[in-house]
Amino acid sequence: MTVLKLAQITDLHLGPSINSTCRDLQTYKTLQSVLTAINDDGRDEHRLLITGDIASDAQSGAYQLLDQLLLSKQKQALWLPGNHDCMDLMQKKLKNFPFIPVFEANHWAIIMLDSSMMGQPGGMISQSEIQRLEQHLAEMADKYILVAMHHSPIEVGSYWVDQHRTVNYRQLYQLLASHGKVKAVINGHIHQQYESDWDGISVYSTPSTCFQFEPKAAEFTLGDQPPAYRWIDLHDDGHVNTGVRYVTSFCSNAKA
Repeated sequence: MTVLKLAQITDLHLGPSINSTCRDLQTYKTLQSVLTAINDDGRDEHRLLITGDIASDAQSGAYQLLDQLLLSKQKQALWLPGNHDCMDLMQKKLKNFPFIPVFEANHWAIIMLDSSMMGQPGGMISQSEIQRLEQHLAEMADKYILVAMHHSPIEVGSYWVDQHRTVNYRQLYQLLASHGKVKAVINGHIHQQYESDWDGISVYSTPSTCFQFEPKAAEFTLGDQPPAYRWIDLHDDGHVNTGVRYVTSFCSNAKA
């Protein structure tokens, strides 16, 4: 039995230079610490899933930095936009890593879904994305499906961030459930680890490569958890193994 091995990173919040900061953290440095941890864990050759907010404010230089960093490390990567990103710029500047809407391997397909809305922090799957998703699911009826997106399709028990939940989550769930072999949804945006069962579909939210949000907070609150990534193993029988690895050697001092 073969296993498709992935490493999810999310919410990088890079600026236009390697010394750029976001909430007083040098986010290029925190990203490097996560990539080092992936390497130290024996996952250096595993494909990256980058689930949005690559830039802190859609800076062109942020995408160029990531493009060159991943190229220098000979990475394979899939990516999608978040609410702080610009899809047009991403496609222009991530020139060594073109956007791949669907990645197929063995018994699995990974669908990269855009949940961002221009100028809005919350999520929504546009009608064109819904139609694209419907088409992909119909074409891959024989495969197990992993859906990657930026925003959470479920509530996570934190009032302020739950307001950013994907608006048309009911429509999304009905479409995914109708396929019958959608095994999991992975997302970012909430800057914290969260796992739940969405009426038969597993949902995994992943911490940021820089600063985290305090779980269960009623209003915006930064936590003290370090950078992290999620490892994902997709088995030929449809089974998903996953976990989160925090870079405990890195001390976060992000400020609100």
